[in-house]
Amino acid sequence: MVESEIEALWNTVQEFVHALQRRDPTVRRWVVPGSEADILLDLYGEQALLTLLKDYLGRKFTLLRSGPVPGEKETLRRVEIGWGKREGLRPTAEERVTLQLRRVRGRWRVEDVWPSPLDAPLTVSQARELAGREGRAEPAVLFLAGRSPVSLEGCGELDDVETLFVLGMEQEGFSPREIVRAVRLWRDFLRLGRPAYRKPALYAATVHYALCLLGHYDDTRQGIAAYYGVNPRSLGARLAEMERHLHLVHFDPRYSALGPPPEAWKERWLASGRPWPIPLRQPVDLGE
Repeated sequence: MVESEIEALWNTVQEFVHALQRRDPTVRRWVVPGSEADILLDLYGEQALLTLLKDYLGRKFTLLRSGPVPGEKETLRRVEIGWGKREGLRPTAEERVTLQLRRVRGRWRVEDVWPSPLDAPLTVSQARELAGREGRAEPAVLFLAGRSPVSLEGCGELDDVETLFVLGMEQEGFSPREIVRAVRLWRDFLRLGRPAYRKPALYAATVHYALCLLGHYDDTRQGIAAYYGVNPRSLGARLAEMERHLHLVHFDPRYSALGPPPEAWKERWLASGRPWPIPLRQPVDLGE
């Protein structure tokens, strides 16, 4: 009997969650290599993904719905699960979680997890807003917002550059999601730019600065250069190198944790036919 797509998706989700709960060392067989979920495992271990999955609710989870990713190919799907209180009752929004899966070599694997319904991905900015205004935000929201203590107890190895910027960004209050995006940016740049370097601190500072610009933070190049003990001009040159190889743009979906751009930006991009390759150092008008 041929397995349907929804059956294959649901089987992968169940195997993935159960492997995390068991702390199964083979959990990565259900994860897309190099994905958000994979880097979370590298940095923070299974507990980070269990927190985003809301495993702390301690209930049985059920499949609620699945659907395609807007504007993406057939190789991507989203699956929403719920941790309902009782059978027959629909889970509330706070009891819902979405997993994004990608078909890799004919098999579905988990690429990302966010603690919200399928049609309302929770961004870092939204999580910070919730964490700031609610008396007691749920653990998944606090983790996404970077407001809960997390330890770097993952099973992946970090190189000399990653070790520096991961610790530096953590000390500066970046969220785990943003640090994951920073690791992805650096690993993509290693693959595409093939940099030869003798000072890991210079590239660590450059990645840190790039994430500040992508997050629209006020940190200055001079301040970040001083933090890592490097020359600000050299940092600027390395950033230009990264921009050239990775074609970085504001609201870059690969590396920014801001979520989709404001409508004013979308209209401009539609008019030009593509996202503007604006230098990150250029002042940003977010629009209304």
